[in-house]
Amino acid sequence: MFDSAFKLMLRRLGLLLLLYTLLRLIFLIFNYQEFSEAGAGEVLLAFVHGLRFDVAAILIINSFFILLSLQPIGNALHPLYQRLLKWVFILGNAPFIALAVVDVEFFKFIGRRTSNELLSITGDITDQVGQLLGYYWYLALGFVLLVYGFARTYPKLREPAFITGNVWLRSLRLLLVAGLVVFGIRGGLQLKPLRPSHAFVLEPASLGHLTLNSPFTLIKGIGKTNLEKKHYFNSDEELLQALQFNPQKYAHPAAAPAKQNVVIIILESFAAEYVGALNNGQGYTPFLDSLAQEGLLFRNAFANGRKSIESLPSILAGVPSLMPEPFITSPYQANKLYGLGTLLQEAGYQTAMFHGAANGSMGFNDFARRAGVAQYYGMDEYLDELRSRDFDGQWGIFDEPYLQYVAQQLTEFQQPFMAALFTLSSHQPYTIPAQHKGRFPKGELEIHESIGYADYALRRFFATASRQPWYQNTLFILTADHTQKSINPAYQSELGHFRVPLLLFHPGKRLQRINPEKITQHADIPATVIDYLHLPTDRLLPFGHSVLDSANQGQAIYFNGNDYVLVQPETVTKLQPDDELQYYTFPDLAPAPSPAPEAGNNLKAQVQYFRNRMTDNTLYFWKE
Repeated sequence: MFDSAFKLMLRRLGLLLLLYTLLRLIFLIFNYQEFSEAGAGEVLLAFVHGLRFDVAAILIINSFFILLSLQPIGNALHPLYQRLLKWVFILGNAPFIALAVVDVEFFKFIGRRTSNELLSITGDITDQVGQLLGYYWYLALGFVLLVYGFARTYPKLREPAFITGNVWLRSLRLLLVAGLVVFGIRGGLQLKPLRPSHAFVLEPASLGHLTLNSPFTLIKGIGKTNLEKKHYFNSDEELLQALQFNPQKYAHPAAAPAKQNVVIIILESFAAEYVGALNNGQGYTPFLDSLAQEGLLFRNAFANGRKSIESLPSILAGVPSLMPEPFITSPYQANKLYGLGTLLQEAGYQTAMFHGAANGSMGFNDFARRAGVAQYYGMDEYLDELRSRDFDGQWGIFDEPYLQYVAQQLTEFQQPFMAALFTLSSHQPYTIPAQHKGRFPKGELEIHESIGYADYALRRFFATASRQPWYQNTLFILTADHTQKSINPAYQSELGHFRVPLLLFHPGKRLQRINPEKITQHADIPATVIDYLHLPTDRLLPFGHSVLDSANQGQAIYFNGNDYVLVQPETVTKLQPDDELQYYTFPDLAPAPSPAPEAGNNLKAQVQYFRNRMTDNTLYFWKE
């Protein structure tokens, strides 16, 4: 069994295992802050535990190579055949090495290892490949050096040799090796095959991301089409009681509908960390800070996801990102959905969305329509004669000219209207117009200057809007799609990775005073708009609540890639993959002195509702 061909194969796979360990070390170095709470011993255990996932990924990717190496007929040690094997080995593994290198930086944006969402945004990546390579040149260089070193150290046959053993023995060996390969891919003899959640066994839980490798999570994400149902509650009545949800709450408003305009502004990457009004004046958003003094700013607001593509379903439809794949690209994207646009159109509103990127980017245009937004304004709709002048060279139209365009377009709308506006200049590579370079503070992170520019563009938007006839009759809701890179230790925690601003501002009305410390989230926005406008509906989902409801204590829910997390004023509850609950104090995340059964039941109810109703396409089951 242990002839030259077999030993060569083991040495080659062993080289790959060493390379995966090196990639994990690089991943740790580039994302050290994420794992800074772990001691050296815990980090070492993560590396050791990670070998299990490395073996599984290597065996999946190299199954064909193993078959060719041990094929029972002919001389597998012939020089020409060995050269063929080398190319199969290198070319078969190079794409996955590239994925691991890319994830070194991509992890900072999404907070978890890449899964099959990468396959859903290949179009955007292809469109931006030039600028991405230019900006992340060091990753491209690292990939080239790794593959070059991999090829140079590829174990070769030291001296001419011939295959020994007859065909039957070699065939038997191949069958035995195939069994071992299946065993390795499966991860052992445990009941369930190895999956990403098995990596989260160490404390702190963030080490699970270090344990995993990106090829494994991508492969495991392929073909995932169904959420596993949960059965914590046996009836709809028990479920709704645990949710503390009444679908009829807004069906019969006490007051007459208010024909107010609504403008929802989603600020690209405006993490709470960058907002001065949330950090004792230390920030890069002077205009947003001034607006906060006149409006209602919630200090404990959370995004329901870590990516732009995850934010829109939460904000426009109250659908938080509670599964590994974004709703927009998931198998459930065609589910019945009553978005905010749908509800407002029925009330006579004109509805529109503005995003200065290329039409089709992240599927925003398609989802906006699914959410009832009748008109979509992307880069294609921008003025032809100004497009080349105002194009940022990367993603779309610079924020300053685009927001001016939006203000003018809104003036042409029939009131009342609802418009969603998504900015983009504070997106990597954080480009600002040449005439504004040097105008805004550079800060400590490369994003800071572009945050200052986007805030300036927002100031100019409001200056123009304030002169329009619709301005005094408009509720503005401002938030961010997700967080970004962090320099402030106060935000370098799991909760900090989801904290965004949420501001309500009405230039013509004084807003009801609500506790600014109340916990809020993206999924609260649809219910807040419905509540503010006094519109009758029984088609809101249970995940969000009006932030203007003083009787509701406020909460936020998110999925961190492994656990479901419910944030409430005094308690943070985690639901783990094994259905165990953990309780922590808010906001310091210290272990809670005692369980909070009501919070645990509420979290389980939200998870069961999301998974089961999403799978069955019965999100609004009381309407069926």
